[in-house]
Amino acid sequence: MNNNSKIGKPLVSVLVVTYNQEAYIRQTIDSLLMQDCPFNYEILIGEDCSKDGTREICIEYEKKYPEKIRLFLNKENKGFISNYFGLFEYIKGKYIADCGGDDYWLSPQKLRLQVQILENHPDVSLVYGNWQMLHQKNGSIQSNMAGRAEDWFDSECFGKESIKKYINGKSIPRVVLSSACFRTDLLKESMVAHNELFFGEGIVCEDLPITMCLLEKGPFYMIKGDILVYRVLEESISHNKNKNDYMKGFAWMAFLQTVKISYVLGLSSKDIELYVNRIFPDFVLQAFLTDDKEWMT
Repeated sequence: MNNNSKIGKPLVSVLVVTYNQEAYIRQTIDSLLMQDCPFNYEILIGEDCSKDGTREICIEYEKKYPEKIRLFLNKENKGFISNYFGLFEYIKGKYIADCGGDDYWLSPQKLRLQVQILENHPDVSLVYGNWQMLHQKNGSIQSNMAGRAEDWFDSECFGKESIKKYINGKSIPRVVLSSACFRTDLLKESMVAHNELFFGEGIVCEDLPITMCLLEKGPFYMIKGDILVYRVLEESISHNKNKNDYMKGFAWMAFLQTVKISYVLGLSSKDIELYVNRIFPDFVLQAFLTDDKEWMT
């Protein structure tokens, strides 16, 4: 890390995509700016034609911190996935981190600790942390969502067998991408090799191809401490008050996306049987409860 000074090329590129989040985006950006690092990092913000005051707030921050923030103002609404992966063209950092436009980091040491691990363990493809869940409806906060009392690391845990375990919910703690920092070169290699997993129809989750493609290449390292607040809104891309709309929409597409990723990365239907048996009956039940004949078929 000694070769990366505060005024040199950024060692980390932090990605933020935002749309209609004027109530939260200041807290998000402030949590990124408070990082205490011995190296330079950049913040790339993709603003997706918000209809509220989000864009004006982002412009304000870019003017105040021009040496740190690069703002990309979309001319038309691109949608979350296109907005997110569109930022990859502009990344300068050796490592990538991100934060949802309605989430925020808790620790000023987040980047310092995660980069230190990545620098000291060249085999590790991704470092992530524990997180808290903030329920915006009533303000309640749940801590230690990963349920960890210690750091987690297994140097042999990567490759196809580990992807199988991760999909089936075995052994490997869940990754929340806004708590992570990962290697740019490894992810870009995967984006070239498996382009169809990152771009095109049916992609609703950016974290699914990122985490599983990186797990194909190297082990993960999890820090036990809470370093992120993940905000649960009543209405968002991944949450919907209408259960049928959620199940038939985001949840169903995420299920299909997971199945596709598993096949592309070399797994069979037998390999993900536990995952399918755990998830699929919920969709069947919801389809029949709502008498949605098209979905039932």
